[in-house]
Amino acid sequence: MLTPFLFYKIVIQLIMLNKILFKPLLFLVQLLLLFISLNNSHASSLTACYDVKVFFFKVGESCITYSLINKNLLRINSHMKTVNIGSLAKRIYDYGSSEANLDHFSPQKFVFHQEEGTFKRYQEYIFKEDKIYVTERKFKKLSSEIEKEENKIYKHSGEFDPYIAALFLFKNFKNIQSGIIPIFYDDRFYRIPWQVLEKITIKTSNGEAKCQKVIIKPQIKGKGLLQPKGEWFLYIDEDTLIPLKMEIGFIIGSVKVELVNIEGDKKLLTNLKY
Repeated sequence: MLTPFLFYKIVIQLIMLNKILFKPLLFLVQLLLLFISLNNSHASSLTACYDVKVFFFKVGESCITYSLINKNLLRINSHMKTVNIGSLAKRIYDYGSSEANLDHFSPQKFVFHQEEGTFKRYQEYIFKEDKIYVTERKFKKLSSEIEKEENKIYKHSGEFDPYIAALFLFKNFKNIQSGIIPIFYDDRFYRIPWQVLEKITIKTSNGEAKCQKVIIKPQIKGKGLLQPKGEWFLYIDEDTLIPLKMEIGFIIGSVKVELVNIEGDKKLLTNLKY
């Protein structure tokens, strides 16, 4: 393992070997800062990737990344797409992002791009004080030609975007057994109920993991093929606060979502302070 002390010794030897005469101390400091920066950047992000299955068949895949930009700003990025027979049935490619102000845990900006079947749309929400500034663009089928653009302003009282709403649940399910999540999505305000059903141990590729099974009833009306339907069940890892598997439903059918890879700082969500 390359420790700061070993790195320091290597740099000193290189300086002596190459007879670097111009400000060697400054050069060393710059390299050390770069070394620390690279280590911090690796430790400040977490990526979880999932397979989406119908029965035993993989029909889609999804990844979500949490990046701690600084102590007060968290950025979330995700994408989901159909693969294999899923693409043959309905082509879906959705991706989006969100930024959260951790100082008072509130969304700042939400962006979501949908390509579902022949439906293509872009949404952007800017949360500023007590208002949400919404931009929505609908495209002509899957082309880049904008068919319609709308700009709207809504007054809100602490609602989250979908990404921040999920993060709120992940951070609170261990301390609160049930609750309501306020959400704004697609021109509507919702209050989504959730409840912890039981503690359970499940098997993963890395061994056994202690989870809590949570039920959510996301009665959200949106546009596109991935409109939530029925009850959702999430098995959230008590250690990483990441769902290890999910059983979720949409208007086009139900799927099982299973974690297949996790990289980065596994304590990132646990260590978030707000």
